[in-house]
Amino acid sequence: MVDTSTESVRIEDWVYYHNVSIAYDGKHYFTINGGNDGYCMINEYTRDGKLIEKYNVGLDGRAIFYSPGDRALYVKDYGFDLYRFDPGNAEVQVELSEVFYDENSSPGMSPDGKFFFEQVGGEVFVYDVKTGEEVRTIEIAEYFDEHGYSTSIAASNRHLFVWGDHFDVLVYDMNGKFVSRYKLPKLGVKDGEDKGGFGYSLSYCRGMLWIADDADAMDVGGEGYWIGYTVRD
Repeated sequence: MVDTSTESVRIEDWVYYHNVSIAYDGKHYFTINGGNDGYCMINEYTRDGKLIEKYNVGLDGRAIFYSPGDRALYVKDYGFDLYRFDPGNAEVQVELSEVFYDENSSPGMSPDGKFFFEQVGGEVFVYDVKTGEEVRTIEIAEYFDEHGYSTSIAASNRHLFVWGDHFDVLVYDMNGKFVSRYKLPKLGVKDGEDKGGFGYSLSYCRGMLWIADDADAMDVGGEGYWIGYTVRD
């Protein structure tokens, strides 16, 4: 089954290197970039995409999450640890050590903040957010086996989202059964080829599936865009 997605929100996000993840705390969006820990920023935006603040956190980001249970923001960097981010003092501290399976993965969090989902080559590891303990493993039949895409996942209340290719997102239920496929629009042309979403960027927040039109800006910085799509859950 092939579904169509509808673009609902677009946020301009100036970063160094790459746009890797977005979260929403009920009032504001938070994005994180990745590619070099010396240039890592968390950007905070209003609901309509106006920049509020930039935070220099010194992490090579791979994912950012919001947990409504403890009203906290968390970050996974290039590594195995989970960090807690406090916008009040603009600091991060290790919350759980040696949690994740793959240092380069971009996991998802369930909207209720109870579980992490980490996809590594067709295996989805499910972790308890509070303890970091692995609670189960889900097998999925198909995923896009390309760097940055094969270790990315997003989660809604009922579904898991992984890349099928540069322009497709595959939808599975929480037991790994295939549900549908979303065809995403092309994001322009780069180096003579059609441009799709950036692999690490796959995110889910505020009831939308998100991908980034990546800045790919290295240490000079540049504009990327977050695009939120309305999808069925």
